[in-house]
Amino acid sequence: MKGVFAAGDVTTVPYKQIIIAMGEGAKASLGAFDHLIRNPAPTKTTEQA
Repeated sequence: MKGVFAAGDVTTVPYKQIIIAMGEGAKASLGAFDHLIRNPAPTKTTEQA
């Protein structure tokens, strides 16, 4: 799903060691960062206000 980033216990990775969780967190944060820099934030228009 676009704009949804998951890490840790909410994923289907079978191994739940701390290093896996750390790697998953890094992967999710990099995905979120990439999404944010590639998609401009929505701006309010006079019609929306």
